[in-house]
Amino acid sequence: MAAMMMDSTAEKDLAGDGAAVSGHGQDLERSCHDQDQELAAADGASSRGLAIGHFVRELMVEGMASFLLVFWSAVAALMQEMHGTLTFPMVCLVVALTAAFVLCWLGPAHFNPAVTVTFTVFGYLSWTKLPFYVAAQLAGSLLACLSANGVMEPRAEHFYGTVPMAGGDTRLPFLLELVASALLMVVVATAARGSNQTAGGLAIGAAVGTLGLVIGPVSGGSMNPIRTLGPAIVLGRYTSVWIYLVAPVAGMLIGALCNRLVRRSDAIIAFLCAAKPRVVAPGQNRAARRWSTCVSALLAAG
Repeated sequence: MAAMMMDSTAEKDLAGDGAAVSGHGQDLERSCHDQDQELAAADGASSRGLAIGHFVRELMVEGMASFLLVFWSAVAALMQEMHGTLTFPMVCLVVALTAAFVLCWLGPAHFNPAVTVTFTVFGYLSWTKLPFYVAAQLAGSLLACLSANGVMEPRAEHFYGTVPMAGGDTRLPFLLELVASALLMVVVATAARGSNQTAGGLAIGAAVGTLGLVIGPVSGGSMNPIRTLGPAIVLGRYTSVWIYLVAPVAGMLIGALCNRLVRRSDAIIAFLCAAKPRVVAPGQNRAARRWSTCVSALLAAG
């Protein structure tokens, strides 16, 4: 009897020890789980902090690049108007060198709302970032114009914005800005695919200067809404400002689309050749079917 009682007591002690060990194991598991959650939360907070810091840096780069481009463009234009020390080709050279310097020094930057809108439409930039980018660019442009006024002290008749040629039709300046912006976007897209940042910056700067030299006498050679809108707001002169808000955006969208079509032409042709015949729906003509097939090919290739 005593032996049986001793065995029962031992079993209870063993069961109690097992329960204690099990409870301790659960506590350890719970503690490890809590630590994992804390580490995950810390990693998430750190990632969000890094993302916010990177985004703030992007906005600072956009504002600084826009400031430099508009400031030196304004100063060069005022030097030409007020003192005659610079000719128009020299002004274009200043703009080209400034654009190249900004891209080579600050790195990839848009400093052009038309470029930002185009990159957003084609999926290279989030739509949520678009208004912040444009706001930073416009702020840099306005600050540049105010700084140029403070440095150069222009009179009321001096203007350093972009306006169409006096007494001319607005259709030709619009067309020139449209085509020049499309060509500039092709250069930007080509440079963006390369790995040499310096070469890309020089190519874009050369394109800005050359296109400005060609179309400048007729349209002013803007190709950038903030180059026109900043001086227009500061100086209060909004002559045909709509041209420089619409044409660059439309032109760069067209240029980006053409660039994609050229780059993906082989894939589109292969898709069209391999496409199975589709049944024409009632009321749908052959032209509509061909258009639908081409759009599908472009989307599949893009």
